[in-house]
Amino acid sequence: MSSDFPERFHAICLKLWGPIEGEEVHTWIVENRPPAFQATLIQVMVPIWEMNKVELKTKILCGITLFVALHMQEVDFFMKMAAHHGIPKEQVEEIILLAGLEAGFPKAEGAILTLNRVYEEHTERFGPIS
Repeated sequence: MSSDFPERFHAICLKLWGPIEGEEVHTWIVENRPPAFQATLIQVMVPIWEMNKVELKTKILCGITLFVALHMQEVDFFMKMAAHHGIPKEQVEEIILLAGLEAGFPKAEGAILTLNRVYEEHTERFGPIS
């Protein structure tokens, strides 16, 4: 692993989730994930999220679509990114509905509940999404 990967990983966490939640996510991963998992995560995540040929909003919405389709709780992380980056809730809902149409509406229904919770929590914690 490149010697500067840990610092770059920290910077990406702050970029994706903002200074407060980004620090919380970073700390959670560093303090709670096994060292071998962390090393692999950092080696994979850093180069991918540093790429810039696709705009960040598109990457976040792709992540939401994938985790909705897979019916995985990690969609929460991407919804927090979306809220931090000011992606309107209605746009995320449209992506969830598209994923539901293609992957099954029970998955989309659960994702809408998660979306409502995440955006409500974000608004309570940081103010309205702009």
